[in-house]
Amino acid sequence: MYDEAKSPYERALSTSDGEFRELADFAPVMIWRAGTDQLCDWFNTPWLTYTGRPMIDEVGDGWAGGVHPEDLQRCLSIYGGAFQAREPFSMEYRLRRYDGEYRWLLDTGKPFYRDDRFAGYWGSCIDVTAHRDAARAQRILVNELSHRVKNTLAVVQAMATQTFTGGRPMAECLAAFESRLRALAGAHDLLVTHAWEEVALRGVVEATIAPHDPGNARIAIGGPPLMLASATAVAVAMAVHELLTNAAKYGALTTASGRVDLCWQFDAASERLRMTWKESGGPPVVIPAHRGFGIRFIERVLACQAGGEATIAFEEDGVRCCFEAPARSWRHAAENNRTPVSIP
Repeated sequence: MYDEAKSPYERALSTSDGEFRELADFAPVMIWRAGTDQLCDWFNTPWLTYTGRPMIDEVGDGWAGGVHPEDLQRCLSIYGGAFQAREPFSMEYRLRRYDGEYRWLLDTGKPFYRDDRFAGYWGSCIDVTAHRDAARAQRILVNELSHRVKNTLAVVQAMATQTFTGGRPMAECLAAFESRLRALAGAHDLLVTHAWEEVALRGVVEATIAPHDPGNARIAIGGPPLMLASATAVAVAMAVHELLTNAAKYGALTTASGRVDLCWQFDAASERLRMTWKESGGPPVVIPAHRGFGIRFIERVLACQAGGEATIAFEEDGVRCCFEAPARSWRHAAENNRTPVSIP
């Protein structure tokens, strides 16, 4: 009983078992006690509330019935070994909650003594499921980030290797490399905005062509609403950038009457998109003596990154490029821009 006449220390010494149990029942953790026979003889209210079982079902070794079968032997081995050695222990295991869900607990036990004689163990438990889930999510995030950084570095390495070969002037090489880096950065910015989840194909295409056709007058785009995985989105953005660069230097975008039709279709059976780039109205097409970086980049590196295929044809009336890659149909999206164009 509370007595103001006593000092705090005296009140602590005079605390009864009933007052201790009252305190334990208000504790924010689950508490248990076991005797020298390793059998539990008491659980506080938070434990009983958590398991949804009465004291009679938990005492003795009844509590072990709530431990996940995959964790039970390990749990009992640690528990029994600590008792034999009279040592503290700490372990994690899954315990069935009142609603039937198995949750991870951190269980810490320590031996206690009365009159210098071993009297049993006191222990406490806290639910660490959320912490474990967060740690697992962080590990997945770190692994995924590492994977994506490696992929990006592989693309940059390929860009650098092929940009600075072929005997072109260094200034020209640097300008081309910087342009490609900006395109790659733009694709990554779009992915960051969408938390590296799937992104809309139309958004990728529009963001890539915007600097080259601000008024949307010379490049017509169209196709069903589709979603791309992150690696595929980067591949498509870089492929379109290379096609735009070549068109602006040698193809349709070098003349006032030139235009580009960029459309795509979706094969639901294979879950792949087929994108077609077709130039028209430009200067006469000259088949290059050798395949430049942009063509090789589209056909090999980016096609491999996206798990797709790419082909480029130098037709008389303009360059045609067909690019295939995995995609997912976005059935609930609505086309809200131009009417899809048809490519002959």
